[in-house]
Amino acid sequence: MKEFQDYFEVSPRIVPADRVSTIRITPRFPHAELPPADRIKVRLFPVGGLFPDGSSTQFISGEREDLSFEREGASLRIRAPFAGEQEHCILLDLLDLPGFRGSDAGGAREKKALRFNVYSLRPDLYSLRPFKGDFHVHSACSDGRECPEYVAARYRQMGFDFMAVTDHRRYAPSRRAMEFWKDLRNGFRLFPGEEVHSPGNPVHIIHFGGAYSINEKASADEAQYRKETEEILRSIPPEELPGGLDPFPVAASEWVFREIRKAGGLAVFCHPFWQTSKYEICEALSDAVFRRRKFDAFELLGGFYDWQWRSNTCQIARYGDERAEGNTFPVIGASDSHGTDNGKLADWFSTVVLAGSDRIEDLIDAVRRGRCAAVERIREPVPHVYGEYRMVKYISFLVENYFPAHRELCAVEGALMLEVLSGNESARSALDALGNRVDEYREKAFGGK
Repeated sequence: MKEFQDYFEVSPRIVPADRVSTIRITPRFPHAELPPADRIKVRLFPVGGLFPDGSSTQFISGEREDLSFEREGASLRIRAPFAGEQEHCILLDLLDLPGFRGSDAGGAREKKALRFNVYSLRPDLYSLRPFKGDFHVHSACSDGRECPEYVAARYRQMGFDFMAVTDHRRYAPSRRAMEFWKDLRNGFRLFPGEEVHSPGNPVHIIHFGGAYSINEKASADEAQYRKETEEILRSIPPEELPGGLDPFPVAASEWVFREIRKAGGLAVFCHPFWQTSKYEICEALSDAVFRRRKFDAFELLGGFYDWQWRSNTCQIARYGDERAEGNTFPVIGASDSHGTDNGKLADWFSTVVLAGSDRIEDLIDAVRRGRCAAVERIREPVPHVYGEYRMVKYISFLVENYFPAHRELCAVEGALMLEVLSGNESARSALDALGNRVDEYREKAFGGK
């Protein structure tokens, strides 16, 4: 259900920390027309409690009222300082707002307040942009339900900025989706990928974004793969391998991680606590992979169905223990979806990446630097965001205040992509005519045109 705040556009949503910025609040529809300036009171309080003069408050009631604001056409223009890296709440106390009036009982009209939140960032994060993606998705070319082209269209419809089809042992389906949608002008990015299952190795590894297939490289010359794996194995100190463990999969995983990086891709260690009747990857093997830490990112939230909830719970706990011991690494959320129309997995788990652009090099670099967080939102209830604290605070703000409108824009485009796929050529013209609205929305959120 829409809140009344959804009838307004707030620009920018993200501002530089420790500077004065101008925020414009503009009604999108006639029923949200703002009253005259003398019927508005503007209040601002920092959610983190830090004020521009360096003071702080432990009470949420701490606020500033000495703000400069004025009507500018239909918009309200508010000029204020935004201290530190934190969220800020702008409250508009209003009377006589059409469509949002209080009770007239007894001749008294109740005053209402509208709340709009913005976020101030230090320069390193302010220079980056948020992109929602999925690194781990299957199609009917392995064990999924739908063709790669359809999967891509549905992911755009669900609000994604980028994705890769990562079928088991198959790299070609991701290229198939990319080729079909190569003329897209709406900013949706498709990348190559695969789920790697190297010979003799039970560890599942996602290869995202590289220039060629690692599965094909391993199978084309298995003897060379095993020779190189044995060389890696000889270089591993014995104390880093648990007793009683077959060490070959540890070295084989490291061969895969290395080859993915050689191909220019991102190497993701997947779902170590996937449990059927037993853990599909034994804990001793997971221990060695974590200890050696040769992967680029850990799939903290994997695509587990709701009855498999313990798997992600264990992965979250393990991540916390590893960090406590000083073993830090980036984490992602990935749906591991095997169908987009069955109401399961697709968009339950995702990753928000903060990158300089949506180029593959920038996205991979951002993940490796930990500028990302894993997001869980099963069947649209309350979301959960996991990762490093600074990332979680900011990305949680984006999940609540930035991505809902972003998803609405993507939904229209995804629906038109499905029409194109079904043979409706007029839908292609309509899609082209819309232009790159999502990129425009993203830049406007940071104060761009």
